[in-house]
Amino acid sequence: MWPRWLRALATIWVAWDSKNRKSLDLFWVLVVFLLGPLLIPIYMAIRPLKENETRKGGLLWNIFVNAEQFFIWLAGIAIAAVFAENFTMPYDKNIAEIKRAEIKACSMIGALMLLLVLGLEKVLFSRFRRQIEG
Repeated sequence: MWPRWLRALATIWVAWDSKNRKSLDLFWVLVVFLLGPLLIPIYMAIRPLKENETRKGGLLWNIFVNAEQFFIWLAGIAIAAVFAENFTMPYDKNIAEIKRAEIKACSMIGALMLLLVLGLEKVLFSRFRRQIEG
């Protein structure tokens, strides 16, 4: 189940994006609101194009490309949420001070490592995409 705040944020973004494209699509706003943000890559693959905007490839390729972008953003949000939760951990007498320092240090190292991996994935995927799209 998607968190309510993420579902609301995704619904607001779809409404805002479709309105900016001069075609407020209530169908997609309701789809994302009811079924969750996992369908955003499909919306992005079939939404109307703006002036000077193009798509390359077919529908499945565009869904794949948009899914990669969506999951990068989702992973970034998850990294930020875990990092913030571990760094703002309330004082608990049951956890030793050294243990809390270890948790914070590991959170920082883990966030940096995941950001590095996501950046590497983004670079490799963009190379793959350029090779496929020509």
